[in-house]
Amino acid sequence: MGGMNGDDPVTDTGEARRPLQDELDEVRADIIRLGAMTTEAITAGTQAFLDFDLQMAERVIAADDDVDDLYHAIEDRIFLILATQSPVAADLRTVLTMMRINHELERDCDLMVNVCKTARRIYPHELDPKTRGIVDRMGVQAANQTRLAIDAFADRDPSWASTLADMDDAMDELTKSLFRHSLTVGANADEGTIVKAMQIALLARHYERIADHAVTIAERVQFMVTGQHPGQDDHDRD
Repeated sequence: MGGMNGDDPVTDTGEARRPLQDELDEVRADIIRLGAMTTEAITAGTQAFLDFDLQMAERVIAADDDVDDLYHAIEDRIFLILATQSPVAADLRTVLTMMRINHELERDCDLMVNVCKTARRIYPHELDPKTRGIVDRMGVQAANQTRLAIDAFADRDPSWASTLADMDDAMDELTKSLFRHSLTVGANADEGTIVKAMQIALLARHYERIADHAVTIAERVQFMVTGQHPGQDDHDRD
């Protein structure tokens, strides 16, 4: 009977329904927190790999449980909002965008777990200077792109979509460089060196995917704010 006399609607649990904007603000804050955890995992995981710091690698792997807990809490909140608030138009775009960003960030942390596990597989073999330099730059690039994507979401700024797409070209070049170098190192080498080269080549793919996710987040922010996907204006004019 809630709402018949001007009261707030009542949910199935008997609690008054909270304003939609309050719910969205809380989920937004949790996603920004998840973004901070993700950039921390990228930075720490990269350093653990470069230094073969297995203790730090284990800490990054263990911290993924906290990431998963927050990811599932956000997901549950989003499902509850969809079920009880029935958002439409801009609010619905916001909810769907938050769901996608939540997924992308959780996957980023999983990829950094893979990076840390790669450190365990390669240890105690040392990295050559060129490999170290490229991986270091990939870690910085991935963290920067992720941080900018989360800033775009926090500020509701659609302008970062094209910028991050351009930045992604730099990551693509680093990925190609690491692949080429790994193939060169593995050519005519012993079995252990070949295995290490293959592991490092796979590592490049992890960072490339993190950078791709940052571009996706920025594109979803553009959709959230404007209702249009990147390039849609140009397509509509054709």
